[in-house]
Amino acid sequence: MKKSFSDGVAELEDMFGDDVSEWNWGDMHASTFRNGTLGESGIFLIEDLFNRGPFPTGGGEAIVNATGWSVRDGYETNWLPSMRMIVDLSNLDNSQTVHTTGQSGHAYHPHYDDMSSLWANVEYYPMWWEQESIINDSEAHLILVP
Repeated sequence: MKKSFSDGVAELEDMFGDDVSEWNWGDMHASTFRNGTLGESGIFLIEDLFNRGPFPTGGGEAIVNATGWSVRDGYETNWLPSMRMIVDLSNLDNSQTVHTTGQSGHAYHPHYDDMSSLWANVEYYPMWWEQESIINDSEAHLILVP
């Protein structure tokens, strides 16, 4: 145990320096959101276009904000909830949600990754349920005409 502790402290000093106040789990346990199709293409320019992060990430596998990692693979987050929500069953319009990236699959669209910082900072946005709040609080309306 003594050797493991010493080795762990030495590893942290190599990563962050001698000032313990600069050691941050979120920096070690960061999350990178990789595009499922092209995010691991092996071509830097394509990966840089489609992937987002790393984002400092807290959490651990046995808590509400569950995130995981593998000792063998390093400290980067290798599993996490892609969506979190808080539902107020007494008033559904008080509910909140967030997910890891954004609502668009187009890399240059403003909604491609506009939720990433919310997710990383454990923040939420309203989850509208009632028709009136959906209409009144929407950003835009899409009308499909045959």
